[in-house]
Amino acid sequence: MTAPQMMALDQALAELEVPHPDPGRWASQLAEVARQMRAVIGRHRDLVPSSVGFLPGGSRALRCHERVLAIMRAGGLPDSRSVAGLYLLWVIVNGFSLEETQTGESERPGPDMSHEVSRYFASLPGDRFPNLVAAAGEFAKTDFDERFELLIRIFINGLAGQARLS
Repeated sequence: MTAPQMMALDQALAELEVPHPDPGRWASQLAEVARQMRAVIGRHRDLVPSSVGFLPGGSRALRCHERVLAIMRAGGLPDSRSVAGLYLLWVIVNGFSLEETQTGESERPGPDMSHEVSRYFASLPGDRFPNLVAAAGEFAKTDFDERFELLIRIFINGLAGQARLS
């Protein structure tokens, strides 16, 4: 990542409003941070490809990391899992957003493309691809918001499980 890209990413992170940690609400706070991150990426689409695999370190990013770690620690996660969770949060949101930002809103795979994929999987030989054939109809679903919410729930539930183990 170049210096101007780092500065632009740090500037974009100023839009995040990471709350003060509340142990009773840490999971919902973390989900809200993820949603905000996705929204910021959506407004600054050009930053995603250059920021994948990179944990930003500018002043605004550091404040964001500090608060996210505080939220995770308030949720009972040990430092090792909090740090891993911070990295994974960036990877998850950036990775998910990469697909969303690769094409314009009007160029996203819409119902026609998704139904085409679904029909193709349904037409495969069931004896060789029983799972693809059985789940073919699910490939027609294109709701990015629903997928993102599922991804974040799985991530946070996994972290909550780690907190219970510590």
